[in-house]
Amino acid sequence: MKKEFLNIALTLMLVVTISSFTGYGLGFYRATVNTFPEIETVGEINPGISTIKLFQVENGHLSGEVVGAKARIAYSAEGILEKSPGESFEIPLNQVNLGEYYVLNQLPEGARYIASEKGQYYYSILDKRAFNITEENRIYFSSEEEAELNGYKSR
Repeated sequence: MKKEFLNIALTLMLVVTISSFTGYGLGFYRATVNTFPEIETVGEINPGISTIKLFQVENGHLSGEVVGAKARIAYSAEGILEKSPGESFEIPLNQVNLGEYYVLNQLPEGARYIASEKGQYYYSILDKRAFNITEENRIYFSSEEEAELNGYKSR
């Protein structure tokens, strides 16, 4: 009985060992033989449209460049960059709230608040609700006072 149990245990251990080495070997072989396709870059496909090229994260900064048209990049309430085509930028990652990181494009100079022509509330340009406003209905303001003078309320 003990000998039978020992033979079964050794057989199971041998099967598990052989299976593990075979699986690892096949996985290693497949990973070394199959390579990822080379990334192909293309020329400017939308001239005149702002494009933000992100290059790298190094020493706690995200670096990139603006191509196509002037762009405004908002990465926090205080951190708003206005860049022209060809200008590079660095954003300190310790100031970025990744849950609210987005690129603001085509905003008038000095715009800090936004409202809908059809609505009654105004929002910070960094408020996620502001991006639910369709582009043709957007009205921009440089201050809360200006928005309130035009009949909009804070939300």
